[in-house]
Amino acid sequence: MMRETIVMALIALAVPTSAGAHAALVRSVPGSRSVMTQAPQSLDLCFNEAVEVKFSSVTLEDATGTAVPLGKLQAGGDSKCIHVPIPTIGSGVFTVHYRVLSQDGHVVEYGYQFSVKTDAKSPSPSLSRFSLVSRGTCRWLGSSAAR
Repeated sequence: MMRETIVMALIALAVPTSAGAHAALVRSVPGSRSVMTQAPQSLDLCFNEAVEVKFSSVTLEDATGTAVPLGKLQAGGDSKCIHVPIPTIGSGVFTVHYRVLSQDGHVVEYGYQFSVKTDAKSPSPSLSRFSLVSRGTCRWLGSSAAR
């Protein structure tokens, strides 16, 4: 009897209870690579699973890499979304960087770009997939090497 209990306990511990997926961005406003005719008043990011707002951060940079001051990061409409107000910004290309703690305990970092084009003289978005992917890859490799 005791032996069967131990075997059942070991089997229960060996079977994973979740798929172990990390939080993935499923919706953002403004969206990735979007071209807006009016500056957004906030950033809204929604993920496929709940994120911990307390342990998350969002930054916004202009085309020169200068940080744009943002309002306080807040929970969005549900536990899968975060919201951050943006002060008035002008035309240009902007990069959103986010770092969230997903429900499974893993930190997810990534980013995307959008542009605001309020007049004909504004630059079109110069998307650098390589810089975003390589930055994320380097962070991933760095965190893997630290283990």
